[in-house]
Amino acid sequence: MVELAHAEMVAEELRTALGRVVRRLRRESGMPYQHATALGWLRRCGPMTASALAAAEHITPQSMAVTLAALHEQGLIDRAPDPDDRRQILWSVTPRGQAVIAEQRARRARWLVTAIEELTDEDTSRLREAAGLLNDIMDRSEASGD
Repeated sequence: MVELAHAEMVAEELRTALGRVVRRLRRESGMPYQHATALGWLRRCGPMTASALAAAEHITPQSMAVTLAALHEQGLIDRAPDPDDRRQILWSVTPRGQAVIAEQRARRARWLVTAIEELTDEDTSRLREAAGLLNDIMDRSEASGD
């Protein structure tokens, strides 16, 4: 077992490094973060109401309405009446939105691959091991319900 002070130091370094990587990957998407996350929810979950999206993102329905309006104006999402409750509107990703999502993923992957290509073979192996350890941490956390 690692002593607490050492674990805390590693946790802080890891949090800082992961935060920097995540922020860079977000910039690589070429789209405001709120837009990318709303598209992501719709891609993963299928059609959703604005209020469900707002709840998922922990933002106000008004903020989500602004995001949805911008995405709709760009032709990335479309709206349709909810077949179960015609008073509700369901938002979904359009084919153009799917293409934009695919391009964002490819752009982020290209940046990461380019960065990894600059490492030595040894460092690349260490990075792969670190990714495995992070997945192990997440698997244990999810198994325990955290």
